[in-house]
Amino acid sequence: MTGDASLGAGAGPDDPGARARDLAGPWRAAFAATELDRAGYAEFRDRIVQAEAAGVAHRARRYPGYPTVPLPRAGPRLWPPLDRVLAARRSHRALDEALPPADALGRLLVLAHGVTASDDRGPVPSSGGLQALELYVVALGPGWLPAGAYHYDRPAHALARLDEPQEVGDPAAWREAWRARVVSMDQFEGGALLWVLVGDGARVAAKYGPRAVRLLTLEAGHLMQDLCLASTSLGLATLPLGGFFERDVARALQLPRGDLVLYAGACGRPRG
Repeated sequence: MTGDASLGAGAGPDDPGARARDLAGPWRAAFAATELDRAGYAEFRDRIVQAEAAGVAHRARRYPGYPTVPLPRAGPRLWPPLDRVLAARRSHRALDEALPPADALGRLLVLAHGVTASDDRGPVPSSGGLQALELYVVALGPGWLPAGAYHYDRPAHALARLDEPQEVGDPAAWREAWRARVVSMDQFEGGALLWVLVGDGARVAAKYGPRAVRLLTLEAGHLMQDLCLASTSLGLATLPLGGFFERDVARALQLPRGDLVLYAGACGRPRG
């Protein structure tokens, strides 16, 4: 028998299934490289034990000395119930460009990724309590929050501005610059904010080795769902985006070399 037996009887060069399996090969191999097996488990376990014995306290990232925009603190709400929010969540393709009010953005961020317990813990499960998942916010247009790139300072519940106003220039050109980095922005209209979810890969790899990418990807999924549900509860919408040039985004946000750009999303009030 010739060819790849995994293609099955009757599979040929024009078989769509065969082509899909061929395309799947590279990413499957990359994913397999992070799998845990019995042969490597002892090394994996010992790495974790050593990391925990070091007793290093990991805290959420901060940008001391950067200009900050404090966010309003939000109190608890009795409405809307979670089951209604879950049922109402949708991926809207037309979003208003007007910024959400400051109190709405403050509530959204603390619900999704705020510090709600000791050791910088919050709503998103954190692998080993490392607090290695960071949320960056890009304001796409003018408003009470000037157009620019920000980091959500979780302990301070504030936005640290990462760029200078002159770097933004014309808001329309700023939006287009981000459209060139996050190519999935071509799939919807408008949007007031971009979320960029970033993992401190070096921090997690020190404890979990090659599985750090898997763990951070899972964390990013948790955070994106929090953003989606918190947005919906406030009459907003978050649209998850998978198409972006990771290195371009990392350069624009001036990220450390060990960081991984994991996920992006657009936020605004649904139109129509």
